[in-house]
Amino acid sequence: MRALRVVGALVLAMVGGMVAVADVDREGSLPDELAAHKPPVPNEISVCVLPFWSRYEGQREMARSCTMLNLMRHGFRLAPRGCTSLSQVARKTDAALKRDPKWEPLVRLQAEDAARVGKAVGADWVMFGEYGDLHTESEGGGILPRKVGVIDFRFVLVEVESGEVLYWSRVRDSESSEGGLWPAKATSVERRAVTRTINGIFEDIAAALPEHYAGPEVTSEEVRLLMEAMGK
Repeated sequence: MRALRVVGALVLAMVGGMVAVADVDREGSLPDELAAHKPPVPNEISVCVLPFWSRYEGQREMARSCTMLNLMRHGFRLAPRGCTSLSQVARKTDAALKRDPKWEPLVRLQAEDAARVGKAVGADWVMFGEYGDLHTESEGGGILPRKVGVIDFRFVLVEVESGEVLYWSRVRDSESSEGGLWPAKATSVERRAVTRTINGIFEDIAAALPEHYAGPEVTSEEVRLLMEAMGK
């Protein structure tokens, strides 16, 4: 009888841990539109990643961390150059943003603002974005609780020299995470939603680039570790 109870608990945990993926609502540029600009191979491009706009301070670095990891996986160089760590990259980028005479902390960045800051740090491309919404909802109830990460995310890639938007994407998505006996923390579910969204965006960017090496997909655990290393 005890063995049956153990087996039953494991089955419930497995059922609760199944991931249910919702439809993704997406709009924006196509890879062909970015490819039409004939971008060079990634190691010839220096990219600045600006802080992503969010209503909530604690969420802002997740998208930047995930973007940095994707850039590294695809062979890009990060601006400002000469930094010895990613935390130094983030600090110098933030300092350049704060020195910009037109920067307003509470206002969403525009392409021209991003290009100006990117030029100040010597970048070829600059990336920024915002969360229209990022939150976690409970779903299911009972012995099979489940958390759902809901995201409305906008991502923009700008060419610094011209100030032109090379690529943009808006993704509205939701993904269910673990339930059952060991439900995931809300922050973990949010990291998964952000990581999945930006991984998808980078699939488009990679498809537009010349052939190059790209490592495996970025995981939410890597995002967490990078945020810790950056002191976030």
